[in-house]
Amino acid sequence: MMEDDRAKKQGGKNKIINRFGWLGLLAVTVLTKLKSILPLLKLGKFGGTIISMFVSIGAYALLFPWSFAIGLVVMIFIHEMGHVWAAKIKKVPVSAPAFIPFVGALITMKRQPSGAETEAFIAFGGPLLGTLGAVITYLLGVWTGEQIFYVVATIGFFINLVNLIPIHPLDGGRIVTAITRWLWVLGLIGGLAFIIYLRSVIFTLIYVLFVWELWSAYRNKKKSNGKWMKKVRLSATVAEDLFQKAGTFIPGIEHQRELRFVQFCDLETKKHIAHIVYPGVGVIAKLEDPEIVEGQIERVKLLNTTPKSALSYSVEMKFEIYYNPATERMGSMHQDKAYFDVKPAVRWAYGVSYLSLILFLIYMLMLVPDISV
Repeated sequence: MMEDDRAKKQGGKNKIINRFGWLGLLAVTVLTKLKSILPLLKLGKFGGTIISMFVSIGAYALLFPWSFAIGLVVMIFIHEMGHVWAAKIKKVPVSAPAFIPFVGALITMKRQPSGAETEAFIAFGGPLLGTLGAVITYLLGVWTGEQIFYVVATIGFFINLVNLIPIHPLDGGRIVTAITRWLWVLGLIGGLAFIIYLRSVIFTLIYVLFVWELWSAYRNKKKSNGKWMKKVRLSATVAEDLFQKAGTFIPGIEHQRELRFVQFCDLETKKHIAHIVYPGVGVIAKLEDPEIVEGQIERVKLLNTTPKSALSYSVEMKFEIYYNPATERMGSMHQDKAYFDVKPAVRWAYGVSYLSLILFLIYMLMLVPDISV
């Protein structure tokens, strides 16, 4: 009978988690549509944070008591403020936390960290401050005897422990960049076991994205001069008179060659731009894709040149461009070797701290009284 009861409880737990998952995906879609409205409310930098916090509390209160809903959002808020605090120390500009009901919360870095050590430091700030908040909540439960503090503390310990799984973009996946990226392999195994145990839709999505990012990092990036680069093919329409005025022949269909390029930032528009230059002719194409021009272009190659039509007096030139993206979505997986250049002493310090925090959280989850949430 006890085993049947446990099975029923576990089944109910998994149903709730899956319900959270689908509601979370719906919430992501809705908030994506609403994100353009939040700046209009003019509540300062944390206006969106305050609004999304209240929305999350209301969403959780549909399924749980208000005290639990508030406690859960506070635990998430403390965790995210740990990232903000760590980013401020490292002088990396970040956004205010944005809450997504049944998913959690997130901050975005407005520029890529200078190295793996900085990325790990910012990532470590969340679980560290989040664990401290959960410990204080647990002590309040010991002091007052109120069950809700134990429940919220348990949730806090669990949230921070899950975030330490070495899967990108979870905090653990970012922390291990300063230890060893081989721990991502451990994350692949541990993450799969976690999915099987929880049957969580959201975590399954995170895991699938992690696997895809790992695969694309090694399939689509070309290693050259010690750097991992993305490759993209683009085309541009070029007027024939540019070549005629320069007294230069138009390249043949199969003619290939390396081309010069110039990257700069327009002072008036504040936009990054790159010009492709043909010898003796000048600028023949302009690039404005943020992922390319805000990163570092390494190489531009002319692939072929074909006439557009007899009456257009223009040709279509196709280029192959190799570049290192600078956007946050690139992530540490696609960085060059210099990004992961961390001193051995620092690696050991992060390794010991990372393992110690995991063991401490496991211990606290075992210590907290066994209370049914």
